[in-house]
Amino acid sequence: AALTPEAIPGPDAPGKDVLWFAALMNGYNAVGGKASDLGRYVQRFESDAYEDLSLDDLRILLFARQRARYHQGGVYPGEPDTLMIEMRAITAEIRRRVEARGPGIGVWQGDITTLDVDAIVNAANQTLAGGGGVDGAIHRAAGPDLKAACLALPEVRPAVRCPTGGARITDGFQLPARHVIHAVGPVWHGGEENERELLAAAYHNSLDLALQHSLATVAFPALSTGAFAYPPFDAAAVAVETVAAFQRERAQPERVVLVAFDAEAEKALRRVLRRAR
Repeated sequence: AALTPEAIPGPDAPGKDVLWFAALMNGYNAVGGKASDLGRYVQRFESDAYEDLSLDDLRILLFARQRARYHQGGVYPGEPDTLMIEMRAITAEIRRRVEARGPGIGVWQGDITTLDVDAIVNAANQTLAGGGGVDGAIHRAAGPDLKAACLALPEVRPAVRCPTGGARITDGFQLPARHVIHAVGPVWHGGEENERELLAAAYHNSLDLALQHSLATVAFPALSTGAFAYPPFDAAAVAVETVAAFQRERAQPERVVLVAFDAEAEKALRRVLRRAR
């Protein structure tokens, strides 16, 4: 979901870069853990059924060819590396599709702390001292240096380093993400205290920070929907509308990933995204 053209090896890239890119997706997990199921993607590739394959399908196929090359033990001297030729063709098709879609929004279900993106957004509180839920998970994964960096940020008033609707940025430390953007969404009070405007501001200010730091890929959790009790479907609508409007105006970041904690949240995000398109 966070792919950008820059993350995909070009036609003249070394073979090791193509192999590394192919291994980024765990194809075994994607097909339910059965190595035999990878063969279905290979059959479709060999029948030139590219158009029937989604972008995710193509990445699973690329992973399958990488594993085949690994198990084959490389290439005999003087023999053509047919699997590498296939992998370059698949990689080129992935790159073509990613370039064609332009800046956009993706939806992904899983653990935001595992994403290899320029920045993940933390659903923080005003103290930026850590907390529960996504906030606690990000701090645990990043290590103690993240809390130290947060506490080093100046207070705008006693015990407030980031007001509601605002955002601050730190390094990612032990996370795969290079940065963490700490955004403070509103607590839900029935919609009577400008919650919608404050939630939109938290998304917008996070994206502004990403732009200021030249970040191409950003992943957001569902801000305010946990302990802050914002209704999930309404929060998804704010997220999609705000991010889409920002990308239309600035054509950046190249890719924003809205991360769902569970299947129900993913369903809500995809439904809102379909309506927006």
